[in-house]
Amino acid sequence: MNLASIDLNLLVAFDALLSEGSVSGAAARIGLSQPAMSKRLGHLRRLFADDLFVRHADGVRPTEKALDLADPIRAALRQIQDALGGFGQFSPERSGRIFRIATTDHIAATLMPRLMPVLRSAAPRISIVCAAYTDRKSSIVSRRAR
Repeated sequence: MNLASIDLNLLVAFDALLSEGSVSGAAARIGLSQPAMSKRLGHLRRLFADDLFVRHADGVRPTEKALDLADPIRAALRQIQDALGGFGQFSPERSGRIFRIATTDHIAATLMPRLMPVLRSAAPRISIVCAAYTDRKSSIVSRRAR
């Protein structure tokens, strides 16, 4: 498959269809008319040579191929969103960034257990990686503080 021939908006439509379970709901979610979403679904079906979503009494259901594509497409969209998110306003509840914090063992042991529950609530997809901060300057500063 030629990546240049794929419209990113088709992948956004795929994700909306998967999340909403209906063509009209997916259309409303991303600001399209129902016929425009149906047209995108047609493009997706040709692109992946599969029905992807089949009609059901309460909307549409994903095919096996759609389910196989779901995680990789969502991960790709999330990475694109995170990459482009750096140019807009930071949104902790949507961000999947990894923050690396250099700190002393004492601070990590006392602060992190209290910080993590708050962080998980406000920013569930953010990860924190703590690393030991043991350079010469921190040793000098900590001795002066005593």
